[in-house]
Amino acid sequence: MLLERLKTALYLFQSGKAPWILVSGDNRSIYYNEPQAMRRWLLKQDVPPTHVISDYAGRRTYDSLKRAQRVFGIRRIIVVTSDFHMARALFLARSMGMEAWGVTANTRDIPWYGRMGFWFREWIARHVAVWDSWFPPTPVLGPREPTPEDYLP
Repeated sequence: MLLERLKTALYLFQSGKAPWILVSGDNRSIYYNEPQAMRRWLLKQDVPPTHVISDYAGRRTYDSLKRAQRVFGIRRIIVVTSDFHMARALFLARSMGMEAWGVTANTRDIPWYGRMGFWFREWIARHVAVWDSWFPPTPVLGPREPTPEDYLP
């Protein structure tokens, strides 16, 4: 699924619809580093290193979006994720006041019985998202970090 998300983000970048890419994910363990893996793959696809920004504290969707807004200064965002996750991601982004659009990554190759676990997890996560929108948690933030948009005229 992650590879399909990356392919979709790459398409948006190459077609000029996204001028740069923010990769966000978990890296709480030295054996598991989502942003680093995503960045490496995008660089191998010839995306310039200055156009791939890494967020290493996106432990969950709420954290990734809040950090995109507060740490990276993003006000308008194209969310690339799986179809079952898209509604929650857009709900959270919009509840934070972001202008958000979504492009779903291909999930056709996941068999129905494999998707059931994702849908069940998502059913629970959507309830948590509503709670988070009512009572916003405090994610790990930090100082403002530059993005390619900071250097545009």
